Amino acid sequence: MKTNNFKSFTMLLLIAIAFSFFTQPILANDTTGDIAGVWEMRGYGWILDIDDTTVSIYDRTTKSCLPNRQYPITMIGQGVNRKDDVLVLKIGISIYTLDKLPKLPEICGTRLSRKRKQDPLYNFDVLWNTINDHYAYFEIRGVDWKKSYDTYRNKINENTSEAELFAICYEMLDEFNDGHLDIEAPDKIMQGAAKIAKWNPKPDPDIKELYKAIYKKYIPKHNAHNFTRTVWGKINDKVGYMQVNSMSTQAHYGLSQGMSAKEATKIYAKARAASIDPIQDEVDGMHKTMQKVLSDLAGTEHIILDVRFNGGGFDKVSFTILQYFAQDSFTAFSKHARNGDSFTSTYTYEVTPASQVYKGKLYVLQSHWSASAVETMLLASLQLDNVSRIGSSSEGIFSDALEKVLPNGWEFTLSNEAYLTPDGKNYEAQGIPADIDLDYPEDEHDFFDKLTKELNTIGDQAIEYVLKKAAKE
Repeated sequence: MKTNNFKSFTMLLLIAIAFSFFTQPILANDTTGDIAGVWEMRGYGWILDIDDTTVSIYDRTTKSCLPNRQYPITMIGQGVNRKDDVLVLKIGISIYTLDKLPKLPEICGTRLSRKRKQDPLYNFDVLWNTINDHYAYFEIRGVDWKKSYDTYRNKINENTSEAELFAICYEMLDEFNDGHLDIEAPDKIMQGAAKIAKWNPKPDPDIKELYKAIYKKYIPKHNAHNFTRTVWGKINDKVGYMQVNSMSTQAHYGLSQGMSAKEATKIYAKARAASIDPIQDEVDGMHKTMQKVLSDLAGTEHIILDVRFNGGGFDKVSFTILQYFAQDSFTAFSKHARNGDSFTSTYTYEVTPASQVYKGKLYVLQSHWSASAVETMLLASLQLDNVSRIGSSSEGIFSDALEKVLPNGWEFTLSNEAYLTPDGKNYEAQGIPADIDLDYPEDEHDFFDKLTKELNTIGDQAIEYVLKKAAKE
């Protein structure tokens, strides 16, 4: 288990919002009354109770059913398709199917006492059973989950403190080495757990200063959008460079370089909250930026797309970028979610070229820190002949992070989906391999040190490789 240290506060805010289920309008063809009732989502352990004013979401496992979130009915409008007792929702690039239930399961209506909500054993059992019911990669990650139950539950009793419980749960989940399997509690509890477990992590390396040093060296005359979210310019007449450091915070909400980070964050959050479709704003923003990039880099024969420091964001933003390098429509991947002992129905995602596309060669620079939404783009890029990937394998966390809540209020996420190539290959845990492997370290500090040393001596190996190759052509 690993959290990505490269995300800014703004990006974390947007991703946290995105992982909440109804963050963009879910629109229905008919009136909300036509979808009122209780619905169970296949493969996600969510039950939706919809009435005239509210959408209530419950987390359901074989052992529990707990309230997760509530949203006003105004979040529902057009776009949900209902056929008899089945609802189909399309959100972003994902498709969800829900079945109508006659009523809310009795277990979901059970009110828990404060003591029950705080019971360490009960919270552990809900965590374990949620993952047991929905996690898709026990075998791939090499985890004996039943053994984990026996090992870690025996460390807990009714007197276990919150900090002790968090330390135990964190240790158990850390065995997966899955960046989308994470648990969070209030800071005070996590700080107490750190003392108990004697965690003493190194300070995070200043990755932002590193990627700024890279583009300042190679494109001193550069353009940028939303500070350093996207930066681009010509290295020489043949080679253009584009650094995308987030698949989020790409909307055009009027930020300017002269603003402070605090002011920009406030303006961006306010504009996003006021938007009727903030994810579409992200996509539209990326389209606008890509059109400017292609205009500024016109005449080049090679473009370097650097996503080595990009921890993810929205899949739709990733595919917006790829549209400008696709010459023809193609199937990017297929996707399904774990559903009991099998999977939900598989669906495919198609990428269509933008109205204006780049005709030259694309070199994608990637690292082990290229994760999540970046990896779905890398997965799709395997289908394109004009793309080469340089660096090291990506992190290998493709599934959306399924968000859940424990009885005590702690939040956790897990991987329940599989993204597959059109021929059925799954790169979860191993990541998308690089065509040109530069042996980047997985450890963030070693990675930082390696690139910093290169930049100050022989230059960035990945960029230098493209420059030498372009010079020979």
